Amino acid sequence: MNPQEATLRGVLKYFKVTSYITGIFLVLIMILWGIRLSVHADLWLAGPDGFLYLAFYSVDEAGDKIGLPATGLDLTSVSLIVHGWLYVAYLFGDFRMWTLFRWSFTRFLVIALGGVVPLLSFFTERHFSKVAERQLSNDR
Repeated sequence: MNPQEATLRGVLKYFKVTSYITGIFLVLIMILWGIRLSVHADLWLAGPDGFLYLAFYSVDEAGDKIGLPATGLDLTSVSLIVHGWLYVAYLFGDFRMWTLFRWSFTRFLVIALGGVVPLLSFFTERHFSKVAERQLSNDR
């Protein structure tokens, strides 16, 4: 395997890993968002009511949450932040694939949408990994 092919395979592996991790976190935040909107609760870790539980709250006239614990960690908010950083890593993989495989900008945008449209990252990973593998096998 020549150095260029090794680089392309490394980028492809990075893309696959970030696609799955970003997709899993996106599904998680969609579930937590649904819970937040439907029953006004956030997933809470190590608060006064237990190790892991739903902390229910009410919303005042200004839109602020009332009734959340003062101790512990709001996993709903943390998952949003983590997904944001994972999406940056995903976009980096998308950018590397786009530049090294010399794909169209439309392809770049479709893959980028995979990190914000639930479940799409799993489909884009599967499809574009096959495209990249075919391109690698044709370059030999």
